[in-house]
Amino acid sequence: MLFEIKNDTLIIRGLQRFDLYKCATCGQAFRWNECEIDQAAGERCAFTCVIRGRAVRAAQTEELFTVRPCASEAQAHEYMEYFDLERDYAEIEALIAADPRLSVCLPGAEGIRVFNQEPFEALISFIISANNNIKRISGIVDRLCRLCGEKLEFMGNELFAFPTPEAIAGLSEQQLKDIGTGYRAPYIVDTARRIAAGYDLERLRDMPLDAARKELLSFKGVGPKVADCILLFSLGHTDAFPIDVWIDRAMNELFFDSVPPKKSEMRDAVAAMGRYSGIIQQYIFFHARAVQLGKHRTEHASDDESA
Repeated sequence: MLFEIKNDTLIIRGLQRFDLYKCATCGQAFRWNECEIDQAAGERCAFTCVIRGRAVRAAQTEELFTVRPCASEAQAHEYMEYFDLERDYAEIEALIAADPRLSVCLPGAEGIRVFNQEPFEALISFIISANNNIKRISGIVDRLCRLCGEKLEFMGNELFAFPTPEAIAGLSEQQLKDIGTGYRAPYIVDTARRIAAGYDLERLRDMPLDAARKELLSFKGVGPKVADCILLFSLGHTDAFPIDVWIDRAMNELFFDSVPPKKSEMRDAVAAMGRYSGIIQQYIFFHARAVQLGKHRTEHASDDESA
């Protein structure tokens, strides 16, 4: 993978196993907004977002991946870390291809990568995600950022940074309910106050998975699925395996012939996937939603349900 910084833009050539569109729309992050492509440059997709307080535009052509603005090698490596570009996804896809139960996920899900998001943003976003769907989660998160996040002028548009813990802690529950958080409002305020008071999410990064999950479960509004999302998408625990309705359907159909397994059987199936089980989960999730895997058994659930 070769990269250069030119005209305040990070340009990466020869990038394999990365599909920006799939990554930005698969439900792991809620602030990527599709924007107009530059057809003359051969762009096939383009998105804007705020990464760790910095407004960016990311785009992909057949040969190039670009992110701007990028003013230094330090920023370049920060972006590459965010997009998980330095991990060997060939190894992960080889593990998937070698398992006949999982290999069906590969044709449509190739190019998925797990973004490394800011932990506080992930914590609040996935508290909002409980019993919710991707479109609605994105809307609530956007309104929260507009309510108390820093306004950023970018390419003629207004973007908003994710609010600080202090900013959210200063909101009333009613203000949060007014933007659609519903029963989650007190959980969001309580969590923000706890982080603002000095709780260090980063220390969970180096804990064993079970210990880190136990810590997150002490936050109001965080259940096992939400905890594993936070651990996988922001704290580097690649073996955290969030189980939502889509993953439950998919695992039942792929591994257990549609017979609901015991909890111990599900744990054993996940453990057998190894240290990248959480990343593999994203391939399963993408495939399950794309083909509506197992949906006939739970027709009442929303197509984008993430509970």
